[in-house]
Amino acid sequence: MKKYKLEISEKPHSKDLESLGSIFMPIIKSAVSAEDLIGTEIIMNWKDMVGTEIRKFCQPIKTKYDPRNSIRTLYVETPVGGFALEIQHKERYLLDKINAYFGYTAIHKINVSQNTEMRPLYVPEIKQIKEEKFTEEEEKYLSDIVSEIKDENLREILLKVGKNVVLSKRSK
Repeated sequence: MKKYKLEISEKPHSKDLESLGSIFMPIIKSAVSAEDLIGTEIIMNWKDMVGTEIRKFCQPIKTKYDPRNSIRTLYVETPVGGFALEIQHKERYLLDKINAYFGYTAIHKINVSQNTEMRPLYVPEIKQIKEEKFTEEEEKYLSDIVSEIKDENLREILLKVGKNVVLSKRSK
């Protein structure tokens, strides 16, 4: 295991606020190689790089650099089934998206492996809730209940709560 020397400055620090990134990034960069930073960046931002659809059935594992050929390989994992074949067909597309994210050719090829324990992610779709109309009786009833409250914000909040209660009782 490599030992890293941490240098701490003896000069007095300013009393101004500093970002945590300016404090920790030199420490992290000294402990982690550039290779690990690329792999970490890919793992952390995988959804932004490849999109939600591919993220459902494909996860990055690591990157490996081959200094003889100057090629960096991304190792990804898919569930057993046709998912690995799909990734192989989309390899050029994925490489273009990943490299566009970095702004240079960070990854040269993708190595796909299948994992029997892995399951595709279920990402629920957001359903549109239709606006239900209240009858005049319901509106008047709710308005009468909150009419004596002087604080306008509290009155609006309680009116919304009342409407939700009415809607939930309607659905039953």
